[in-house]
Amino acid sequence: MTDLELCPLSPADVPALFAFEVQNRDWFEAHVGPRPETYWDLTSLTAIVSDQVAAGELMFLLKRGGKILGRVNLTAVQGSVAQLGYRIGQTHGGQGFATQAVGLAIKAARDRSLWALEARVALNNPASRRVLEKSGFKLTGDTMIGDLECQTFRRDLDLD
Repeated sequence: MTDLELCPLSPADVPALFAFEVQNRDWFEAHVGPRPETYWDLTSLTAIVSDQVAAGELMFLLKRGGKILGRVNLTAVQGSVAQLGYRIGQTHGGQGFATQAVGLAIKAARDRSLWALEARVALNNPASRRVLEKSGFKLTGDTMIGDLECQTFRRDLDLD
């Protein structure tokens, strides 16, 4: 499946992104924390994405044949360590796309001279935990995100 692309998010993507997020809202919220309510208005989402792009945030869309399959973000960069976040649409789960997306994110991180990635996974999301483990991430501890119990994983990129 080499036809997957990790494309930088742009304001032009917002209508398709909005449709993707709305279609998968219940699925995502069952596995990760909910988006703020402002995310569910097209005008507001356009402003959010425009601000993220202007700030140089490392936000990507996972696409195949121009269709959005998921999102990947490298955020909160501090000391060459970024937080990895990803979400794959419900109809694309269980097909290896998340593992491929994480592999593409690792390459994007290296291309930007980052030397480690960290990710948090809700305890009720064992599939995501397996994706990280298959991608070389190691469990480093437990944390809470609001009321959500999570595990924290890390991958040092300079060890490869």
